[in-house]
Amino acid sequence: MDCQTCRAVAGEISLTLGPRIDLDEHWMIEHCHPVSTPGWLVLVLKRHARALHELTEAEGAALGHWLPRVTRAMHDATGCEVEYVIQLAEGAGFHHVHFHLMARTPDWPTELRGPRVFDAFGAEPHVSGNEQTAIVESVRAALTR
Repeated sequence: MDCQTCRAVAGEISLTLGPRIDLDEHWMIEHCHPVSTPGWLVLVLKRHARALHELTEAEGAALGHWLPRVTRAMHDATGCEVEYVIQLAEGAGFHHVHFHLMARTPDWPTELRGPRVFDAFGAEPHVSGNEQTAIVESVRAALTR
């Protein structure tokens, strides 16, 4: 199977309209696209692995380091009330460890709460490239404080 995530990590394609943040040698984040909810980030393992049990000790330790920091940065950047964190890696072409991190803001639509959040994937209007960039840059700034 052609792994779209591996192609994106290698810079062959882009899965976002905004910039990405290389956190370390193991993980990167970028804004999900196409989605209708701002602040939907994707935390991506840079090496191909299909499942969490395949993570090396270093990758797992780095995940434990970054997950709380990124969610705090999401909160700072978006004012979210809670953060959804989902890792499935089941989509065709995306059998690669990655976490969907959604910033559920106070004005979040009721019909998109909980597992229904994926109804926002592909829904119009898509978060623009300018808005994705602004959010990612705000997250980057919060990570460096």
